Parts: sequence; C-alpha cells; structure tokens
Amino acid sequence: MTCQHNKNHRVEAKIACLDRPNGFMAELRIFCGDCGKPFQFLGLEPGLDTQGARVSIDGLEARIAISPEGALPSPMQRMSYNINKFDG
Repeated sequence: MTCQHNKNHRVEAKIACLDRPNGFMAELRIFCGDCGKPFQFLGLEPGLDTQGARVSIDGLEARIAISPEGALPSPMQRMSYNINKFDG
C-alpha cells in the first residue's frame, strides 16, 4: 500500500540572518511524517528575494523574508501607502 501523505507532516524551519538591517529569512521544508517524502512548494519563483518569497531550485525549500514586528512596514501599511518595495 502506498503512502497517502495526508495523515502526519513534519516541518523543518530555520532562520537565516542576512548581512543587512532587519535582514532575516525563514527557510522552510515540509515532509510526510509517515514516509519522509519531501513536499514541493508551488507558485513561487526560484531564487532569493530579501523582500519577498522565493523557492530553492528543486522546489523543496521556501525562503521567505521576515523582520521583527514594527521594524519595517507591514503588508497592510504597504497597501495603505502604496509601497511596493522598501529599503531595510
């Protein structure tokens, strides 16, 4: 019987500190908790974006820019003031 990958899941998360003010990145990997098969992230471009989200070239690691609350404009503040990108 093959694994259905829908019962248990395991998440690996790391925080990378980048060499820039408020420069942090969450690196996420997700696995089936039963058989260990990795999940792919869909809908993200490959590469690195210090102000957004990207995926590793194999699609198995999401890389998401993060910052401490209040250190940079929140998504709602960026929408209110029509800010697309910011310097951190």
